[in-house]
Amino acid sequence: MQPAPQLAPYARFISLPRPRSIIQYFEAGGRDKPAIVLIHGLQDEADTWRHVFEPLAQTNRVIAFDLPGFGRSDKARRSYGVPFFVEAVVALMDALKIGHATLVGNSMGAMIAETIALTHAARASRLVLVDGTIHIVKRPTTNHSLLTQLLFLPRVDKRNFETLRRDPDTAYDTLRPYYAALSQLPEADRVFLHQRVNERVWDEEQRLASLSVQQELPKFFIGQARNLTKRIAKSPVPTTVIWGDHDHIIDIENGRARAALQPGTRLITIEGAGHLPHQERPEQFLAALA
Repeated sequence: MQPAPQLAPYARFISLPRPRSIIQYFEAGGRDKPAIVLIHGLQDEADTWRHVFEPLAQTNRVIAFDLPGFGRSDKARRSYGVPFFVEAVVALMDALKIGHATLVGNSMGAMIAETIALTHAARASRLVLVDGTIHIVKRPTTNHSLLTQLLFLPRVDKRNFETLRRDPDTAYDTLRPYYAALSQLPEADRVFLHQRVNERVWDEEQRLASLSVQQELPKFFIGQARNLTKRIAKSPVPTTVIWGDHDHIIDIENGRARAALQPGTRLITIEGAGHLPHQERPEQFLAALA
């Protein structure tokens, strides 16, 4: 898996002692500038930030990295979940000598960033939640109970991936729910995403890491997230919530509820964007971030 062309010049690797792993990351901007740490979501990589990375680096020290289990970082066979990723992000900041940073997370990355802000508040100078939060008030509808989903998830997941490996275009079509209009992205983006999603479906180790996350997330929400949500109203970390107005993955109602929970928090909606506004509407996203 090669980095997106915009990010390739900034690619680096670092070894973390605990949790033991080798992390691939991109870094740009002066070390004397304010730090921004960009955290991607489930079954994604740091390349998701390809359109906003260089603009942000003009005035900031910017770090975007592949979470353990994804992209080009280590994919050890272990249990993955939000608490593990929190430990990894804090360890990465320590290794890069970043005392505190603006944490920008998308989807599951937003859950990780928010958990850090609530459990390691000194490490988060600001928090930006992009189409994600631990304060979920509206869940996707399903015809099956959570227990049934968990019991059959490994079998269904493997069968789905085997199907996608036989049909590259069907694999590409799985991206459509994440965008307001996948077919309207620039051609270079569509070519990149077609290749990237097909690299993902053939990556068995990443499939297993993603499966582990899906199995761990319900436990996280039932346990730690429920308790952490009670702290949000008194969180000292200034927070902005950014949401695509056509997000079909995590409903914008969750963004509204999260913004209302913490005094001073703003909700900024990006028109014409889905679950990944930093990809579909990078200029509007950068304006919202600023």
